[in-house]
Amino acid sequence: MKKKYMISGIILLFFSIVSFEHLYEKQIVEWFQQTNSYEEEILAAEEVSTIVAEPDEEFAVSFEDHEHFIGMTEEEIKNQFGEPARIDLSAYGYDWWIYPESNNSYMQIGIEKGEVVTVFLTGNIRGEWLSLGKTYHEINELVQFKERVEVTSSDGGMYQFELTNDDLKMRPLGQVEDVWVQFYFDTYTNELSSVRILEQDVLIRQRPYSVSYRGTPPDRPTFSEDEWAEIEQGNAKQIFDFTNTIRTRHGLKPFEWAEDVSTVAYLHSKDMSENGYFSHTSPSYGEVADRFDRGEVPFMLAGENIAAKYVDGLASVEGWLNSEGHRVNLLHEEFTHLGVGVFREHYTQNFLTPWQL
Repeated sequence: MKKKYMISGIILLFFSIVSFEHLYEKQIVEWFQQTNSYEEEILAAEEVSTIVAEPDEEFAVSFEDHEHFIGMTEEEIKNQFGEPARIDLSAYGYDWWIYPESNNSYMQIGIEKGEVVTVFLTGNIRGEWLSLGKTYHEINELVQFKERVEVTSSDGGMYQFELTNDDLKMRPLGQVEDVWVQFYFDTYTNELSSVRILEQDVLIRQRPYSVSYRGTPPDRPTFSEDEWAEIEQGNAKQIFDFTNTIRTRHGLKPFEWAEDVSTVAYLHSKDMSENGYFSHTSPSYGEVADRFDRGEVPFMLAGENIAAKYVDGLASVEGWLNSEGHRVNLLHEEFTHLGVGVFREHYTQNFLTPWQL
């Protein structure tokens, strides 16, 4: 008898589930279609192995006093650092205030609606070196880098960034207090190269890693052709400034800006973007030497670095620093001049040693 009741109960439960699915079919579809979208950045990759420590929930890392920036007002920045050397428009809605403080220190402060929302730092800042650590191991022990990082936007959106092995090795992401930090490492020295500090909405707007999310991601700003030209010129100058900071760090003379070479570099970035290829060889204009000749730029020695799909020029420089061939050009002792050309998300550096007169 008990067995008969049990069988009857199971049959009744089965028909209840079927009836529920039939009655609420549309709602069920809607629940499971609340978008779990996926976006992937196209970035170069190498096979590396990285050990990721499990986070200690009771441990919290914090900034030193001279590392606090997010939320500061324009006036507070001016009072501490003076007027910026220039102000560059970014592709993410904020303005970059540029402070090339010295040959071995560099700072860009992102200002939006009168407040700091992001900052890029390297070297001696406010009279002190960045104190979050020096080597990868030291910083990883503090921050505990993870392959998957969950970020909540100010409006409650949920995002999960997925870091590749290369990301973890070269530009891991960590939370410090209530803001996010990208740590850029020089993998040849295993030391910290620079940091980018961001409030959560800026990080989500940039989406520097592969990301999955629920709902609709925030729109990136749109720009006129003139505004894009301004953004591109700012990126080119930032690449030049930061490259020279890296050269000084390695005991090398800074490059001289070469305007005619920059034109050659810009035309190659534009050509790659508009014609959908990524190569040092242009289907229309040939090799690097051909493009120098076309631009009527004589040279004794020339070289080229290219990059695409990075969030900005600063990130592309850190990428070049960790690629053997590109690194050789950045730190080449015989190159004396540099031209930089940026078109949208394509970045070109052309290096030059002119004939000695």
